[in-house]
Amino acid sequence: MTRTSTTPTTADSSFAADDTSARRARGIALIAGAVLMVALIETETIPFYWFPTLTGLTYLAAAAAGRSRGTLWAPGFVITSVGLGVALWLRDGRAVDSYQFLALAAMALGLGGVLAALLAQVRGYSISAMSVSLSVLLFGVFNLLEQQAVKPFAGQTWAYAALLAAWGAYELRPSRSTR
Repeated sequence: MTRTSTTPTTADSSFAADDTSARRARGIALIAGAVLMVALIETETIPFYWFPTLTGLTYLAAAAAGRSRGTLWAPGFVITSVGLGVALWLRDGRAVDSYQFLALAAMALGLGGVLAALLAQVRGYSISAMSVSLSVLLFGVFNLLEQQAVKPFAGQTWAYAALLAAWGAYELRPSRSTR
């Protein structure tokens, strides 16, 4: 005989209570990542081409801080993968206007998607096809803005860091009452 219940279980209640703390932890990680990126890139400690890798690592740190319920796992894997590919390519002084670079970027984006899909198969991790697709789309949008030298994005770490910090600040908002 199967028992069904309409009252929330302890696990359901802890999920609701846990959501605010996970969201706030993600917010802190996003803000800290934004500050670290500005500190490392604007001081020329590392070249700007490492920026996508740092962004992806920031997403992964925020996802880990938010535990498996966080939505940043897919962007973390996708952006870290393509960021590493781009940085390693550019580190050796290779040109970005080649079919080899395009192939590398496509493979790296695909690798990030595969890693996100593999994690999605682990019970409890929240990863959707939309989060993978949006990560690829937004990487393309921001890359195009960079290539076309659109201000304020072209080579401006602070513009991207400000977006991350604003997102982090939003995550720190007070929880809503569910009355």
